Amino acid sequence: MKRWITRRNLLRGAGVCLALPWLESLSPRSARAGDPGTPKRFLLCTFPNGAPHHWWEAAPAFGKTLTGADFKLPTVLEYFAPVKSKMLMVSRLGNYTWNKDLSPYVEPSHSRLTAALSTCVDADRLGREAGQDLGAWVGNGVSVDQRIVQQVGPEQATRIPSLQTGLGVKPGYFDERSYAYNQAISWKSAREPLKRSVNPRAVFDALVGAGAASAAPVPGQTAEQARIEAARRAAAEKSVIDAVLADANALKGRVGAEDRRIVEQYLDSLREIEKNATRVAATMGAANLGCAPIPEPGVVPEPPGQAEGLNENDSTEAGEYRHEDHANVMTDLLVMAIQCDVTRVVTHMLDDARSEFEYRCIPEEVRAKVGLEYRAESSLHFHASQHGAGNLDRAIEDGRYRIIEPSNPEFSAISCWLGQKAAQLAQRLDAIPEGDGTVLDHSVMVYMSEMRTHDHDAYDLPIVLLGGGGVFLNDAHVAYGAIGGDRQLRDLWFTIMNQYHGLEVASFGDDVRGEPNALLEEILR
Repeated sequence: MKRWITRRNLLRGAGVCLALPWLESLSPRSARAGDPGTPKRFLLCTFPNGAPHHWWEAAPAFGKTLTGADFKLPTVLEYFAPVKSKMLMVSRLGNYTWNKDLSPYVEPSHSRLTAALSTCVDADRLGREAGQDLGAWVGNGVSVDQRIVQQVGPEQATRIPSLQTGLGVKPGYFDERSYAYNQAISWKSAREPLKRSVNPRAVFDALVGAGAASAAPVPGQTAEQARIEAARRAAAEKSVIDAVLADANALKGRVGAEDRRIVEQYLDSLREIEKNATRVAATMGAANLGCAPIPEPGVVPEPPGQAEGLNENDSTEAGEYRHEDHANVMTDLLVMAIQCDVTRVVTHMLDDARSEFEYRCIPEEVRAKVGLEYRAESSLHFHASQHGAGNLDRAIEDGRYRIIEPSNPEFSAISCWLGQKAAQLAQRLDAIPEGDGTVLDHSVMVYMSEMRTHDHDAYDLPIVLLGGGGVFLNDAHVAYGAIGGDRQLRDLWFTIMNQYHGLEVASFGDDVRGEPNALLEEILR
């Protein structure tokens, strides 16, 4: 008789509990295509400092929607073309109803807007009400990802409730606030920010279960014993694959030819991910990055952080750090986590708030898209370029906000590269068949920034949704009204939680006017 383990089968070995992709021949009949138990996933992928003018170059007029052939991808989002049919752009959403004067002009912008991105709560107000020094205060609302984790039913539970990852390796200036607001967008409770992990080896170890599960990963084995096994494996330079080979070979004898191919292909790709994760972590100076596997994402430590100012081409004893390699292996890890159902809730920060990173990694092809002349290894400083040339107006022209001055090509090139990384993640998820669609179909992926553009304001945020399981419009761009007639980000999170996840959330975020949440009907099918 075939054995089944909920949605995913596991390979076990010394100190390892490795989840496998969905295998058709080991699934119960009720769990095959069209099963109502198909996973519902939430991925929030963020970038800091807003977007260049290109983002809105093909936006609809206020209150209008473009679909199909009429919906054109802007230059900085052209890498999403392969998944355009599963994409929804949303313009003219703000995040400022928590601001006491209801102004979209917010200062200090980088800390307060990053804090509010996933909570729609003013962290500064909470600190003042608590009588605390705002420079030391760490407090916020519960973020949308954690509301989902806390309210979904047991059928959506996973070994890792949620995963927080990122690429930020050069701490920026924190607007005289705690760097909890710089390096965390996931808040488990009012006082518990969950810091992103930038170390691919630490993420890999968590995903393969070396002390990462809340329960012991192998029957009769404690988390501490699993950690010791992982240390022994590392000392002997053995792969996690070696630890599970016996179980893998036994499994291949029980499944059909197609599932055997899937298992073999997965183990081969996993070995490559493991090598890359180890190599990239070594070039990041892993001794300073806290590589130990963790039972669950931890509260932000203060200080030090997980990284001490690495930049592109900074070298360690293991060699030269490469940001492109770092980005790619983190994408591999996120795909692995989602495909194998280790987690269904992810927040991924493509960079920290108010990023000071110098983007030397952007290749000629990406720079050329926005007219930037290529010079090998030339540096593009993110925050400086945000303050470079470029200006969008609040004034309205032809039913849209007027572009006073086009964004400088350095800022645009960085935005284009970040979009490419998010698009690669979406395409990878869309390439994985699952039930009656793909993994992307059975996910809501949100790609967005906490602020508008060069002006640092909190209105007309750059936002893209992908997937959505037939709940949301696809192949469309929906635009709400100008300031005063726009809608708020809190209603987007409210709509996702209620319409996609079916959570019956009564309210989310703050509105100083006392206005209740309302669904964004225009983005629904």
